[in-house]
Amino acid sequence: MRRSLLLSMVVGSVLVAQAQKGDKLPDVSPTFKGELVLPVSFKNPIFNSSTETIGQLGGCLQFPLYKGLGIGAGGNYMWWGIKERALAPFVTEGEVRRAVFYGKLQFERYTGERTFYELSFRAGTSTYTFDCPTCPGAETPGLYWSLISGYYIHATDNLAFGLTVGYDRQSTRFDATDLGLTGFPGRKETSEDRNFQNLVFGLGFSTRLRRSERDAMTW
Repeated sequence: MRRSLLLSMVVGSVLVAQAQKGDKLPDVSPTFKGELVLPVSFKNPIFNSSTETIGQLGGCLQFPLYKGLGIGAGGNYMWWGIKERALAPFVTEGEVRRAVFYGKLQFERYTGERTFYELSFRAGTSTYTFDCPTCPGAETPGLYWSLISGYYIHATDNLAFGLTVGYDRQSTRFDATDLGLTGFPGRKETSEDRNFQNLVFGLGFSTRLRRSERDAMTW
């Protein structure tokens, strides 16, 4: 009976250890993240009525530091088209572009073997470029910051896809002089009351920069 009890305890200990090992969540590793998002101008009615969003592409490289906290750096590029009739007859074509370079502080955590979330704060510089027949061609630099969240699901050991939602803001605001105008048709205002700001929704991917644990010959 003592032998049976001892054997049961040993077997139970092994099963518990195996269960705990199986429940261990993956660790956070260096990654490259990319994003394709659709910005929505937020509380900028003049800019929103004068332009239409085309999209934003971005990417960043990041590294973990301690228990999910990490740092990174990256950039993104955003496009808007000028609406044909919004500023007629003064401006009937053109586009607005924004280039951003930022540093990043993020927190990542796995919620399962193949799912994880990320919360991040980004800060850096942004430059708006206005390209139209009447635009003076000057670029408008400013400070940039954003809060972004994302939830990802692994398709392979190292490649995951997810959804991102966030908010960004710049230290500059839209003005009629950006387009080489003295005012906006049908409006008394010549400048936005608030700085540039956007809500962003889109898709992202995350690639872990290490070899696959299941297949050492592939990423």
